[in-house]
Amino acid sequence: MSNIIILSSQHIVSNGYNNTLRYEFPGSSVNFTNSELAIHSINMYNSQFNIDASAYGNNSFKLSMPTGNTYSTVQIRLPSGYYSYSAINSAMQSAMISAGAYLISADGDNVFYANISENPTYYSCQVDLSPVPTSLPAGWSRPPSGLYSSGGTGLPLGFSYVPKLVIDNEEFGKIIGFPLGTTPSQSLYTLQSVLSPIPPQINPVSSYQMQCSLVSNPFCIPDDILTTFNTAGTTIGQLVSYQPNEFCWVDVPNGSYASITLTIVDQEGRFAKLNDTNMLISLIVRQKRS
Repeated sequence: MSNIIILSSQHIVSNGYNNTLRYEFPGSSVNFTNSELAIHSINMYNSQFNIDASAYGNNSFKLSMPTGNTYSTVQIRLPSGYYSYSAINSAMQSAMISAGAYLISADGDNVFYANISENPTYYSCQVDLSPVPTSLPAGWSRPPSGLYSSGGTGLPLGFSYVPKLVIDNEEFGKIIGFPLGTTPSQSLYTLQSVLSPIPPQINPVSSYQMQCSLVSNPFCIPDDILTTFNTAGTTIGQLVSYQPNEFCWVDVPNGSYASITLTIVDQEGRFAKLNDTNMLISLIVRQKRS
């Protein structure tokens, strides 16, 4: 004989992560003897951000823009959210607009000298850095304010140097596959198309582990792992529906329990930060078969 235990959003423990659920058993407690537990199903939304200042601290990097006879720093800070490389590039362009680190072509288009994109052929992130002209091209205009405006520090002197990508945040560097440091390390004045030297991790989370306060799994460290699952086949905002093909039964130590607590962590054991609280998790418990 088996029984179902259901936990939903009403069982979420307030911790800022929405990853912990606690179910209080009816009455004072429940005795478990020769019992085992398994995940019956997990239904939740794919709502974890890949850029999150509080969860991962991976929301900032810098550009070093050639201006006058030196370089000026443009700070890029990404609000927490789910970003593709295209979205990161758009945020970088917005920071360059705010800093006046761009020019306006004769057609009225903003011209940027740094670009971030994905390169699936080489499993890489690609950074393109173009030479910034030393004088305003014919028919072009300057931004109204900032570095390259008429009142700013101006375009580079002498040589059309390229901007530099500055990774001073190791966690963001993992997102685009660049280590701590400056790319290029020297002042160059030819187009630079640089592939990430290490495999990028556009999302810090590849899979989830479900911890359960009732179980004891002697083959896992920690020993409270009930199951693992991932969000394969979904993207941000879509429903993740997991139901194992076969139940994986884990022992419940004999004893009296007043509650059961489930905690969702990622593949490295970090708390998963789930932005959508709409979820339903069902467990199945049974007596061990002789």
